[in-house]
Amino acid sequence: MPDTIDLARYSVFVPSDPFEDHSGPFYFRIDGDARQAGSVHCVLPTLPRQANYAGGVHGGAILTFADYALCLVAGRAADGGTNSSFAMTVSIAVEFLAAGRIGPPLEATGEPLQVTGRLAFARGKITQDGKTIALWSGVCRHVARAKAMARKDEAAPARAAAVAQTVPPNFELLSGASVYSRHIGPSYARPESDGITMVQPTLPHMCNSGGVLHGGYMMSFADSAVTRAAGVVTGMAPSTVSFAAEFLAAGEATIPLTTRVEVPRHGRSLAFLRGLLEQNGKPLLSYSATIFLRPKS
Repeated sequence: MPDTIDLARYSVFVPSDPFEDHSGPFYFRIDGDARQAGSVHCVLPTLPRQANYAGGVHGGAILTFADYALCLVAGRAADGGTNSSFAMTVSIAVEFLAAGRIGPPLEATGEPLQVTGRLAFARGKITQDGKTIALWSGVCRHVARAKAMARKDEAAPARAAAVAQTVPPNFELLSGASVYSRHIGPSYARPESDGITMVQPTLPHMCNSGGVLHGGYMMSFADSAVTRAAGVVTGMAPSTVSFAAEFLAAGEATIPLTTRVEVPRHGRSLAFLRGLLEQNGKPLLSYSATIFLRPKS
Protein backbone atom coordinates (compact mmCIF):
# COMPACT_ATOMS: atom_id res chain seq x y z
CA MET A 1 0.00 0.00 0.00
CA PRO A 2 1.45 3.44 -0.92
CA ASP A 3 2.47 5.74 1.93
CA THR A 4 -0.22 8.16 0.76
CA ILE A 5 -2.97 5.66 1.72
CA ASP A 6 -3.38 4.71 5.38
CA LEU A 7 -6.18 2.12 5.48
CA ALA A 8 -6.49 2.65 9.24
CA ARG A 9 -8.18 5.96 8.34
CA TYR A 10 -10.67 4.24 6.01
CA SER A 11 -13.83 2.25 6.67
CA VAL A 12 -15.42 -0.89 5.26
CA PHE A 13 -19.10 -0.86 4.53
CA VAL A 14 -21.47 -1.38 7.48
CA PRO A 15 -23.54 -3.53 7.59
CA SER A 16 -21.26 -6.15 6.07
CA ASP A 17 -21.59 -6.76 2.35
CA PRO A 18 -20.89 -10.45 1.50
CA PHE A 19 -19.81 -9.98 -2.13
CA GLU A 20 -17.57 -7.00 -1.38
CA ASP A 21 -15.95 -8.96 1.46
CA HIS A 22 -15.48 -11.96 -0.86
CA SER A 23 -14.10 -10.09 -3.87
CA GLY A 24 -12.40 -7.17 -2.04
CA PRO A 25 -12.22 -5.93 0.63
CA PHE A 26 -13.26 -2.40 -0.41
CA TYR A 27 -12.53 0.73 1.64
CA PHE A 28 -13.84 4.30 1.66
CA ARG A 29 -13.27 7.59 3.42
CA ILE A 30 -15.29 10.82 3.45
CA ASP A 31 -13.51 14.15 3.84
CA GLY A 32 -15.73 17.20 4.26
CA ASP A 33 -19.21 17.59 2.80
CA ALA A 34 -20.32 14.32 1.15
CA ARG A 35 -22.44 16.34 -1.27
CA GLN A 36 -19.32 17.91 -2.83
CA ALA A 37 -17.15 16.47 -5.62
CA GLY A 38 -14.10 14.55 -4.44
CA SER A 39 -15.22 14.17 -0.83
CA VAL A 40 -15.56 10.37 -1.08
CA HIS A 41 -12.36 8.42 -1.70
CA CYS A 42 -12.58 4.66 -2.33
CA VAL A 43 -9.71 2.15 -2.31
CA LEU A 44 -9.49 -1.42 -3.58
CA PRO A 45 -6.25 -3.25 -2.73
CA THR A 46 -5.51 -5.49 -5.72
CA LEU A 47 -4.97 -9.15 -4.90
CA PRO A 48 -4.08 -12.26 -6.94
CA ARG A 49 -7.66 -13.56 -6.68
CA GLN A 50 -8.83 -10.58 -8.78
CA ALA A 51 -6.71 -11.53 -11.79
CA ASN A 52 -7.84 -12.07 -15.37
CA TYR A 53 -6.31 -14.41 -17.98
CA ALA A 54 -3.39 -12.05 -18.59
CA GLY A 55 -2.61 -11.57 -14.90
CA GLY A 56 -4.07 -8.04 -14.72
CA VAL A 57 -7.14 -6.90 -12.81
CA HIS A 58 -10.28 -8.60 -14.15
CA GLY A 59 -12.89 -6.38 -15.80
CA GLY A 60 -15.53 -7.75 -13.43
CA ALA A 61 -13.49 -6.58 -10.42
CA ILE A 62 -13.22 -3.10 -11.95
CA LEU A 63 -16.95 -3.05 -12.68
CA THR A 64 -17.65 -4.04 -9.08
CA PHE A 65 -15.38 -1.26 -7.83
CA ALA A 66 -17.11 1.24 -10.13
CA ASP A 67 -20.49 0.11 -8.78
CA TYR A 68 -19.16 0.47 -5.21
CA ALA A 69 -17.90 3.99 -5.91
CA LEU A 70 -21.16 5.00 -7.58
CA CYS A 71 -23.23 3.83 -4.61
CA LEU A 72 -20.89 5.53 -2.12
CA VAL A 73 -20.72 8.85 -3.99
CA ALA A 74 -24.42 8.96 -4.91
CA GLY A 75 -25.70 7.42 -1.67
CA ARG A 76 -23.70 9.64 0.65
CA ALA A 77 -24.69 12.70 -1.39
CA ALA A 78 -28.32 11.67 -0.89
CA ASP A 79 -28.05 11.35 2.91
CA GLY A 80 -25.33 13.93 3.55
CA GLY A 81 -22.79 11.34 4.66
CA THR A 82 -24.93 9.88 7.46
CA ASN A 83 -25.19 6.33 6.00
CA SER A 84 -28.93 6.51 6.58
CA SER A 85 -29.87 5.70 2.98
CA PHE A 86 -29.38 2.50 0.99
CA ALA A 87 -28.25 3.05 -2.62
CA MET A 88 -29.29 0.60 -5.34
CA THR A 89 -27.82 0.93 -8.82
CA VAL A 90 -30.38 1.61 -11.55
CA SER A 91 -27.92 2.00 -14.43
CA ILE A 92 -24.17 2.30 -14.88
CA ALA A 93 -21.74 2.81 -17.74
CA VAL A 94 -18.00 2.14 -17.53
CA GLU A 95 -15.30 2.91 -20.09
CA PHE A 96 -12.02 1.02 -19.70
CA LEU A 97 -9.09 3.26 -20.64
CA ALA A 98 -6.16 1.09 -19.54
CA ALA A 99 -5.42 -2.27 -17.97
CA GLY A 100 -5.14 -2.53 -14.20
CA ARG A 101 -2.21 -4.34 -12.55
CA ILE A 102 -2.24 -6.67 -9.57
CA GLY A 103 -0.22 -5.01 -6.80
CA PRO A 104 -0.90 -1.25 -6.62
CA PRO A 105 -4.34 -0.36 -5.21
CA LEU A 106 -7.14 1.02 -7.34
CA GLU A 107 -8.60 4.34 -6.20
CA ALA A 108 -11.94 5.91 -7.08
CA THR A 109 -13.35 9.40 -6.66
CA GLY A 110 -16.52 10.94 -7.96
CA GLU A 111 -18.82 13.89 -8.37
CA PRO A 112 -22.50 13.92 -7.32
CA LEU A 113 -24.48 15.49 -10.16
CA GLN A 114 -28.02 15.64 -8.86
CA VAL A 115 -30.14 14.20 -6.05
CA THR A 116 -33.93 13.95 -6.27
CA GLY A 117 -36.47 12.42 -3.92
CA ARG A 118 -35.71 8.91 -5.17
CA LEU A 119 -32.68 9.07 -7.46
CA ALA A 120 -29.07 10.19 -7.24
CA PHE A 121 -26.78 10.76 -10.23
CA ALA A 122 -22.97 10.68 -10.13
CA ARG A 123 -19.87 10.22 -12.24
CA GLY A 124 -16.21 9.58 -11.50
CA LYS A 125 -13.01 7.77 -12.34
CA ILE A 126 -10.81 4.88 -11.22
CA THR A 127 -7.05 5.38 -11.08
CA GLN A 128 -3.97 3.32 -10.31
CA ASP A 129 -0.64 4.95 -9.51
CA GLY A 130 -2.11 8.24 -10.75
CA LYS A 131 -3.11 6.79 -14.14
CA THR A 132 -6.79 6.77 -15.09
CA ILE A 133 -7.92 3.17 -15.59
CA ALA A 134 -11.65 3.68 -16.11
CA LEU A 135 -14.42 6.29 -16.18
CA TRP A 136 -17.84 5.57 -14.70
CA SER A 137 -21.24 7.24 -14.51
CA GLY A 138 -24.58 6.06 -13.22
CA VAL A 139 -27.86 6.44 -11.41
CA CYS A 140 -28.84 5.03 -8.02
CA ARG A 141 -32.18 4.76 -6.30
CA HIS A 142 -31.92 5.66 -2.63
CA VAL A 143 -34.26 4.46 0.12
CA ALA A 144 -34.14 4.70 3.89
CA ARG A 145 -31.61 2.15 5.18
CA ALA A 146 -33.90 1.10 8.04
CA LYS A 147 -36.60 0.26 5.49
CA ALA A 148 -34.19 -1.76 3.34
CA MET A 149 -32.86 -3.71 6.32
CA ALA A 150 -36.41 -4.46 7.52
CA ARG A 151 -37.18 -6.02 4.13
CA LYS A 152 -34.02 -8.10 4.41
CA ASP A 153 -35.01 -9.39 7.85
CA GLU A 154 -38.49 -10.28 6.65
CA ALA A 155 -37.08 -12.34 3.78
CA ALA A 156 -34.28 -13.97 5.80
CA PRO A 157 -36.07 -17.28 6.65
CA ALA A 158 -36.82 -18.01 2.99
CA ARG A 159 -33.30 -17.08 1.90
CA ALA A 160 -31.75 -19.28 4.57
CA ALA A 161 -33.48 -22.41 3.29
CA ALA A 162 -31.10 -24.65 1.36
CA VAL A 163 -32.19 -25.11 -2.26
CA ALA A 164 -30.66 -27.62 -4.66
CA GLN A 165 -29.63 -25.88 -7.88
CA THR A 166 -29.29 -27.83 -11.09
CA VAL A 167 -27.60 -26.97 -14.38
CA PRO A 168 -29.20 -28.09 -17.69
CA PRO A 169 -27.49 -31.25 -19.04
CA ASN A 170 -26.31 -29.65 -22.31
CA PHE A 171 -24.08 -27.10 -20.52
CA GLU A 172 -20.39 -27.75 -19.88
CA LEU A 173 -18.30 -26.53 -16.97
CA LEU A 174 -16.05 -23.75 -18.22
CA SER A 175 -12.42 -24.80 -18.36
CA GLY A 176 -9.57 -22.32 -18.26
CA ALA A 177 -11.63 -19.67 -16.48
CA SER A 178 -9.75 -16.72 -15.00
CA VAL A 179 -8.67 -16.66 -11.35
CA TYR A 180 -11.33 -14.06 -10.57
CA SER A 181 -14.10 -16.05 -12.24
CA ARG A 182 -13.10 -19.22 -10.41
CA HIS A 183 -13.00 -17.31 -7.12
CA ILE A 184 -16.62 -16.21 -7.59
CA GLY A 185 -17.92 -19.66 -8.44
CA PRO A 186 -18.24 -22.28 -11.21
CA SER A 187 -20.10 -21.38 -14.39
CA TYR A 188 -21.31 -23.42 -17.34
CA ALA A 189 -21.62 -22.57 -21.03
CA ARG A 190 -23.34 -23.67 -24.22
CA PRO A 191 -22.24 -22.26 -27.60
CA GLU A 192 -24.87 -20.68 -29.83
CA SER A 193 -24.77 -19.76 -33.50
CA ASP A 194 -24.20 -16.06 -32.67
CA GLY A 195 -22.81 -16.16 -29.13
CA ILE A 196 -23.19 -18.26 -26.00
CA THR A 197 -25.54 -19.01 -23.13
CA MET A 198 -24.04 -19.25 -19.65
CA VAL A 199 -25.42 -20.54 -16.35
CA GLN A 200 -24.07 -20.01 -12.83
CA PRO A 201 -25.51 -21.38 -9.57
CA THR A 202 -25.81 -18.59 -7.00
CA LEU A 203 -24.29 -18.62 -3.52
CA PRO A 204 -24.70 -16.49 -0.35
CA HIS A 205 -21.39 -14.67 -0.91
CA MET A 206 -22.84 -13.21 -4.13
CA CYS A 207 -25.30 -11.02 -2.17
CA ASN A 208 -25.13 -7.41 -1.02
CA SER A 209 -25.84 -6.09 2.47
CA GLY A 210 -29.55 -6.00 1.63
CA GLY A 211 -29.65 -9.76 1.09
CA VAL A 212 -30.14 -9.76 -2.71
CA LEU A 213 -27.63 -10.44 -5.48
CA HIS A 214 -24.93 -7.76 -5.62
CA GLY A 215 -24.89 -5.56 -8.71
CA GLY A 216 -21.13 -5.99 -9.01
CA TYR A 217 -21.53 -9.76 -8.94
CA MET A 218 -24.13 -9.70 -11.72
CA MET A 219 -21.91 -7.47 -13.84
CA SER A 220 -18.91 -9.71 -13.13
CA PHE A 221 -20.86 -12.70 -14.46
CA ALA A 222 -22.02 -10.67 -17.46
CA ASP A 223 -18.48 -9.45 -18.22
CA SER A 224 -17.18 -13.01 -18.13
CA ALA A 225 -19.99 -13.97 -20.50
CA VAL A 226 -19.32 -11.21 -23.06
CA THR A 227 -15.58 -11.88 -23.21
CA ARG A 228 -16.21 -15.62 -23.53
CA ALA A 229 -18.79 -15.03 -26.29
CA ALA A 230 -16.48 -12.67 -28.19
CA GLY A 231 -13.68 -15.22 -28.02
CA VAL A 232 -15.90 -18.10 -29.18
CA VAL A 233 -17.44 -16.22 -32.12
CA THR A 234 -14.28 -14.47 -33.39
CA GLY A 235 -11.48 -16.82 -32.36
CA MET A 236 -9.59 -13.77 -31.06
CA ALA A 237 -8.39 -12.73 -27.59
CA PRO A 238 -10.98 -10.32 -26.09
CA SER A 239 -10.78 -7.47 -23.59
CA THR A 240 -13.62 -5.16 -22.52
CA VAL A 241 -13.53 -1.55 -23.76
CA SER A 242 -16.92 -0.38 -22.49
CA PHE A 243 -19.78 -1.90 -20.52
CA ALA A 244 -23.24 -0.52 -19.81
CA ALA A 245 -25.98 -2.10 -17.69
CA GLU A 246 -29.56 -1.44 -16.64
CA PHE A 247 -30.79 -3.19 -13.50
CA LEU A 248 -34.34 -4.46 -13.99
CA ALA A 249 -35.02 -6.42 -10.79
CA ALA A 250 -33.37 -7.90 -7.71
CA GLY A 251 -32.07 -11.47 -7.70
CA GLU A 252 -31.91 -14.17 -5.03
CA ALA A 253 -29.01 -16.44 -4.04
CA THR A 254 -31.12 -19.58 -4.33
CA ILE A 255 -31.69 -19.85 -8.10
CA PRO A 256 -29.11 -20.18 -10.92
CA LEU A 257 -28.50 -17.18 -13.18
CA THR A 258 -28.74 -17.59 -16.94
CA THR A 259 -27.48 -15.15 -19.54
CA ARG A 260 -27.73 -15.25 -23.31
CA VAL A 261 -25.05 -13.18 -25.09
CA GLU A 262 -25.38 -12.19 -28.73
CA VAL A 263 -22.65 -10.81 -30.98
CA PRO A 264 -24.66 -8.79 -33.54
CA ARG A 265 -21.54 -7.37 -35.19
CA HIS A 266 -17.79 -7.70 -35.12
CA GLY A 267 -14.82 -6.69 -37.23
CA ARG A 268 -11.07 -7.25 -37.12
CA SER A 269 -10.49 -5.35 -33.91
CA LEU A 270 -13.87 -4.69 -32.27
CA ALA A 271 -16.94 -6.73 -31.36
CA PHE A 272 -20.28 -5.38 -30.17
CA LEU A 273 -22.32 -7.52 -27.82
CA ARG A 274 -25.56 -7.44 -25.89
CA GLY A 275 -27.11 -9.72 -23.34
CA LEU A 276 -29.87 -10.31 -20.84
CA LEU A 277 -29.31 -11.87 -17.45
CA GLU A 278 -32.30 -13.80 -16.08
CA GLN A 279 -33.28 -15.85 -13.06
CA ASN A 280 -36.06 -18.39 -13.52
CA GLY A 281 -37.16 -16.48 -16.62
CA LYS A 282 -37.26 -13.14 -14.78
CA PRO A 283 -35.06 -10.44 -16.39
CA LEU A 284 -32.59 -8.97 -13.90
CA LEU A 285 -29.97 -7.15 -15.97
CA SER A 286 -29.84 -5.84 -19.51
CA TYR A 287 -26.32 -5.06 -20.71
CA SER A 288 -24.16 -4.24 -23.72
CA ALA A 289 -20.43 -4.17 -24.27
CA THR A 290 -17.74 -3.23 -26.76
CA ILE A 291 -14.83 -5.68 -26.88
CA PHE A 292 -11.34 -5.11 -28.27
CA LEU A 293 -9.99 -8.06 -30.24
CA ARG A 294 -6.38 -9.08 -30.77
CA PRO A 295 -4.75 -12.23 -32.12
CA LYS A 296 -4.25 -14.99 -29.60
CA SER A 297 -0.62 -15.39 -28.59
